[in-house]
Amino acid sequence: MKESQSEFLEVRGLKYHCRTWGDRKAPLLVMLHGFQDVSASWQFTVDALRRDWFVVAPDWRGYGLTQWSGSDSYWFGDYLGDLEFLLEHYSPQRPVRIVAHSMGAHVS
Repeated sequence: MKESQSEFLEVRGLKYHCRTWGDRKAPLLVMLHGFQDVSASWQFTVDALRRDWFVVAPDWRGYGLTQWSGSDSYWFGDYLGDLEFLLEHYSPQRPVRIVAHSMGAHVS
């Protein structure tokens, strides 16, 4: 099992958790989880990757270790704004590869 690291970022006023795997010098791969899921769910996929990647998997706002906003609901615009911030943080100069499912796919 490949070991993950936790990073916490300030994203649009929330303490955001991102789980990362691999060497930062490897190509970036962003993995976005679905509804009622968390970043750690990608562990099996990361373990099955055949080449080296720097994988970043955020816990969406209100999920996993990412802070809740205090709102009783979230809109896709909230998630989209968060994703825009994260992509700018992790890859300010280049396009990224995204793997996503369920809600994560809708946001991406």
